[in-house]
Amino acid sequence: MVGVRTVLKDEPVDGSSDGATVLVALSNPDHVDQLLRTATDLATGGEVLVVSVIHKPVTSPFLLFSSDLIRDEYDERRPPFLERAAVLAEDAPVPIRRHLLVGSDVSEAILTAQADSDADAILLGWQEVARPSDFVLGATVDRVVGRAPCDVFVERVGTTADGMDEILLPTVGGPHLEPATDLVAAVADANDAAVSVVTYVPPDADESTLSTAEEHVATAEELLSGVTCRTEVETSSDVADSVVARAAESDFVVLGATRERALTRRVVGSVAERVAREAAPPVVIAKRRAERSLLGRVFDR
Repeated sequence: MVGVRTVLKDEPVDGSSDGATVLVALSNPDHVDQLLRTATDLATGGEVLVVSVIHKPVTSPFLLFSSDLIRDEYDERRPPFLERAAVLAEDAPVPIRRHLLVGSDVSEAILTAQADSDADAILLGWQEVARPSDFVLGATVDRVVGRAPCDVFVERVGTTADGMDEILLPTVGGPHLEPATDLVAAVADANDAAVSVVTYVPPDADESTLSTAEEHVATAEELLSGVTCRTEVETSSDVADSVVARAAESDFVVLGATRERALTRRVVGSVAERVAREAAPPVVIAKRRAERSLLGRVFDR
């Protein structure tokens, strides 16, 4: 793609195509270990592609230089966290390879790397900062989540779990449940953790609403086959508040993006957004954008 140039691209590792390819976008050295821990759990039997983007304004003449000249310019000035990724790769349960790009649009560069590698999922880090009201989680995250042709996982960075014994999966069903359970199953298996699946109904819920809620947790339990799992249907007049309170008893929270508003900018839904901002443990929002979930894409191969 015009405006995106490759500086570094590690070659694939033999046998890594047997499982999922998880692309993880890195930009901050403080978040490397946290995001790679999640990515390697998710990529069981596959590989992790670490992508970093050096941003250059679209008006920069640098982007007019030849690819060889750009590569020579940055070959010795790689971001230090790429070297950290190489160190972690030595003991990682799956191969980790690196991809360093120069581009005028970070989201376009990430999507270019996804298309080039045919990655099954993208993992992005997100941290609370002030931003224009047109963006929910930040310009780059919103654009990738909204346009990626694969499953996308957004993890709040900066919080780490002291052990991984209990994973919380709030659910209201829907298409984003599958990638959420993909991640929950992978992390639970890697850490021998238990999973609590919970859904909420209004205090005055009728039989039909209760029946639908039971179906939601039953579907999640089925998708989590092989994982120690308990399901619950709880009453609540404010779902986001209830999830945040319950999250305080957990080590890790995964939830599917919600579909509450039709506005384009609401790429994750207000409940998921509030939980991501307010819950105490690490939180990941899963959003399905492919015809099949991450595991479905792998099985298709």
